[in-house]
Amino acid sequence: MNRHVLLAGVFAAMIIPVIGQQELTMDQVMSSEELKSTGVVTLSPTQRKALDRWLMSYTFMLLAEKKRTQGCDPAIEARIDGDFNGWTGDTVYKLQNGQIWQQASYHYHYHYAYSPEVTIFSGNVGCVMRVSDDDDGNIPVRRLK
Repeated sequence: MNRHVLLAGVFAAMIIPVIGQQELTMDQVMSSEELKSTGVVTLSPTQRKALDRWLMSYTFMLLAEKKRTQGCDPAIEARIDGDFNGWTGDTVYKLQNGQIWQQASYHYHYHYAYSPEVTIFSGNVGCVMRVSDDDDGNIPVRRLK
């Protein structure tokens, strides 16, 4: 599992209530002992504000990463419900487990199969789908349902 995604899950429980305030500071996420042992208490007010701004932007990045891969980590193994005709650009696939996924970036590749097995997992660009018996690569997808 991606280290950032794991951190996002841990941070989310602590930070989501705080983010509603539109401000996040080191004082809110670190104990006084952690502030001392890391040297944060020795920073100037300007340095402290810069660190708090960094924490806020990094936290939003982690939460965005978690949202981006939500639904495909852990991997999903299923079958397409019916015909598979490859990729056409914005193809939508219904899986036999009831989920619906859509191609997330343009790619064209024709390959016919009836109810092929698919694996959907977290890749470098979010969720990706690999279709068994298809020689094509991993295709970025997003979950619709």
